[in-house]
Formats: sequence, structure tokens, C-alpha cells
Amino acid sequence: MASTPRSPLGDEVLDQLLAHARLELPEDRRAVAGPAVTMVLGLYDSLDDVAVGETPPASAFDARWR
Repeated sequence: MASTPRSPLGDEVLDQLLAHARLELPEDRRAVAGPAVTMVLGLYDSLDDVAVGETPPASAFDARWR
């Protein structure tokens, strides 16, 4: 899957994320939070490059040892 680089978060999106998390940040910390959130989202995007193969997800786990 081709990955498209994310654009930096705008103030409006950062405001929505902070409101959703119920966080109030002063302006100096908001200036640092935007690039940090963009970096974390970029790390999430890098998971698209992981080849997971044909293994279906496990629907149950049996913890008994034989």
C-alpha cells in the first residue's frame, strides 16, 4: 500500500483532539503538541507497510497447556 505523507495538523484539528481528550494546554505547549501528534500519526501510518501475510485473526484463545 502506498503511503502518502501526512500534512501537519492545523490549529482547528488540534483543538478538536485536545477537546476530545479534555486537555487544556497553554500556547507554548500547544506549539510543541502539534508536531508531536503529527509524528505519532506518521508512526501509525508506517504500520501500513508491515506485511501481515495470510494469517487470519484469532477469534479465540485457549490457555490450557497440554
